[in-house]
Amino acid sequence: MLTNLLMLAPTLYLLQLYDRIIQSRSEMTLLAVTLITLMLFGVMALADWLRSRVAIKAGTRLDTLLTTRLFALGLSSQGASGASQQALQDLTLLRQFVTGSGMFAFFDLPWTLLYIAVLFVLSPILGWLAIGLCLLQFALAVWNQRSSEQPLADSSAARLQVAQFLESKLRNLSTLHVLGMLPSLKQRWQQLQSGWNQHDATAQQIQQRNQLLNKFARYSMQSGMLGIAAWLAVRGDISIGAMIASNVLIARALQPFDVIVSTWKPFMQARACAANLDVLLADAPAALQAPTVAQESNINALSQSSALSQSTTLNLTGHLSLRGLEVTTPAGQALLRNITLEIRPGEILGILGASGSGKTTLLRCLVNTCPWQQGDILVDGLSRAQLPAGLYAQAIGYLPQEVALLDGSIAGNIARFQTPDPEAILQAAQAAGIHEAILRLPQGYDTPLNAESKVLSGGQRQLLGLARALYQQPAIIVLDEPNAHLDEHGEAACLPPCCC
Repeated sequence: MLTNLLMLAPTLYLLQLYDRIIQSRSEMTLLAVTLITLMLFGVMALADWLRSRVAIKAGTRLDTLLTTRLFALGLSSQGASGASQQALQDLTLLRQFVTGSGMFAFFDLPWTLLYIAVLFVLSPILGWLAIGLCLLQFALAVWNQRSSEQPLADSSAARLQVAQFLESKLRNLSTLHVLGMLPSLKQRWQQLQSGWNQHDATAQQIQQRNQLLNKFARYSMQSGMLGIAAWLAVRGDISIGAMIASNVLIARALQPFDVIVSTWKPFMQARACAANLDVLLADAPAALQAPTVAQESNINALSQSSALSQSTTLNLTGHLSLRGLEVTTPAGQALLRNITLEIRPGEILGILGASGSGKTTLLRCLVNTCPWQQGDILVDGLSRAQLPAGLYAQAIGYLPQEVALLDGSIAGNIARFQTPDPEAILQAAQAAGIHEAILRLPQGYDTPLNAESKVLSGGQRQLLGLARALYQQPAIIVLDEPNAHLDEHGEAACLPPCCC
């Protein structure tokens, strides 16, 4: 409000300059009016600076409120979705728009009525003319939105497709080189890149065309307003100062429309990013927890023992009970159907079946990375949904089919990047049969690793993942094809610890 009100200062200065000072030829009046105007300009600059600071703080606050949640979602079991992978990037684009000049245009737009009201005071003809010009500018803005929305969406989708294509291929460079797949993949990439270039060029051409047309319309409108004001001044209906002031007022009234048109692409991107984040955050509770009717009944049944479920000192023995567990795909295809079984402490259960029969899906349900639609999983008689997530994570060891090593040391990977327990790390490595191989490395347990590290072979990576699963002797150990990359010596080292 303060910024837009002070935008009237140049208009008032011109009116005083042409209508009072030139006629009175008073130098003191000129000095006084000039000093007052400069003071108002200083206040206006301060107001602009303050609202910029507010916008920056708002962007920082937005980032603070959402980054932790989006990070957790991106690393959760739902992190494989495209929405969660783009979440942090969407938040960055949204914050950039919030702190930019494009957002201010939407706040300045309602104040156009103030400048039109001042033009009505100068002359009703100028006021009605300003309304007509603003409506024309608004029509141009709507036309810009309609004509550029789809090309911008197509360009964004093509860019995302190219990025996903490259990301998926970079993860498998060795295979691509060995099998000679690079030439054909290069052709595919060139096609995708060419499609993106075409969509982006089309969107850029439309944006530039709209900006040039808007620029032509704005200059024509300002000149037309000045011409009409000059005609009124010739007739004696307004003063020379009012004629000059009308040009300043119409320029200010049309400026928000011009900024909106020029920043329409970032606005559309920010709106799309906000919609993506909205959907992700709205669906996250159901996706991460997915409480069923049976689980909700367990919640009510266990509400009286909430102190027990929240206790971090509760020791789980690993008694698992599956009650009518069912998992289906979004298309309705059954992956698991009415799975009911008991696994008591000390027992070993081997699951055999053809590929695609649901073995990995069942294990993912046990380790809390796959939601189910019916049934429940009980741990020591308690619904798993009621156990604190940290407690259940400490009580379980998991070795997936594909072992992922994170950036850090070997010791850090075995200790799950928690506060390391050297004795427990050694015990886990020895139990997995990887201790001797680690000692042969130049830096031993301090050897740095990353996702693409070549320090360890495939079998050694598998054993290191097994050591991580066995760390601190969890009550429940879930192994998904633990001998997939092991030779007979690796299996001999691997299987005895798993069977004790």
